[in-house]
Amino acid sequence: MRKKENNRRKKYALVLSGGGFLGAFQVGALNYVNDNWRIITGLQGKMKFDLVAGVSVGSINGAMIAMNRLSLLNELWVEKIGKKGASEVYTSDFIDTDHKGDELKMKLDLEKIARRLIPDFKIELSFLKKLGMIFSKKKRKEIMGEILKDLGANLKAGFKNFRSLADNTPLKEKLKAYLQKERMRETDFICGFVSLNTGKYYSTLHSEFETDEQLISAVLSSSCIPIVFDPVGRVEYVRNQQLNVSYYNIDGGVNNVSPLGDVVDRISGDPESDYKLIIINCHSGSNLPEDYSEKNIGQIAARSLYEIAFTEIFNNDVKHFLKMNDLVKQAKAWDEEIVLFDSGTRPFKAFDAVVIQPHKEMDLGHGLVANEKLVALRMDHGQMMAKLAFKVVDNGK
Repeated sequence: MRKKENNRRKKYALVLSGGGFLGAFQVGALNYVNDNWRIITGLQGKMKFDLVAGVSVGSINGAMIAMNRLSLLNELWVEKIGKKGASEVYTSDFIDTDHKGDELKMKLDLEKIARRLIPDFKIELSFLKKLGMIFSKKKRKEIMGEILKDLGANLKAGFKNFRSLADNTPLKEKLKAYLQKERMRETDFICGFVSLNTGKYYSTLHSEFETDEQLISAVLSSSCIPIVFDPVGRVEYVRNQQLNVSYYNIDGGVNNVSPLGDVVDRISGDPESDYKLIIINCHSGSNLPEDYSEKNIGQIAARSLYEIAFTEIFNNDVKHFLKMNDLVKQAKAWDEEIVLFDSGTRPFKAFDAVVIQPHKEMDLGHGLVANEKLVALRMDHGQMMAKLAFKVVDNGK
């Protein structure tokens, strides 16, 4: 068994998963990491990562961390989302954003729904037609047929433009106020989103955006939960001196809920450094059972796509990473000269990785619901699970 002396620089990478308003869990965990940065890393000064990657809510939290704005991130979650609720991020004619409970509550406002689906439909009957409806069954049938035909045409046009349950304009306005590309001087930030046109996942570095507006579009795309929010029409970025444009973009979590692959690819190109990875996942990796026999279409869509799909992707992604990481560590512990390769010619690296996630039996409420009680619960649990995660690592040394 042989070991080499290691003189490589130590760097720190942060990986943030998706999870909607469960992102408050990440903020609680980050507060713990920040308060114990010297103990965790041995470094003086404030918490600072060399690389941050995120999808969905992780891209929002990650962008703020990459700009070294943890205090503003806390203000967003505690003072705005916590105290004022989900309406600080989105408004909806279908989802109750003022709900104080733990679960998603739908609302039915027929007048608003009608305006969404048939905004231009008006019933206009002349005096003679009105008389015909009163005195003639045949006329009444003919006139009602004309009305229904017109209504059908308007409904068809309305459904064509009906692509989301909610409007995330409030979030877009906050991103415009918060995100500044120039503040990401010492940290590389990776944002992930998916194009509906191509079906592909795009991983973009902050330096590939030429303007703040382009960065904002990417982060907004990454947090656009399909069905819930309208896709972002266009994201531009420059790579290898070539302009790339991605159309109709949605939540990166649909394809890659925990962007570990982005981070691994990035740091594999930095052989002179050793990285410590801190992975903060909003989901426990398991779904709590619930009776859905009486749920409506919005709740079913949110459950099937947003909760179950995201959880399964995380299970496959993170478990696979940890399994391979353990294998590489075991090989290196046996002999430093051993090198394991992927299916190509790239050698696998071993990472010092810590995963922080909710306890599997902890119910943090629905990811589309936010109120003061839930935000506080999620942040407190994030802080507690971060403490436990690093305690386990410390005890294992």
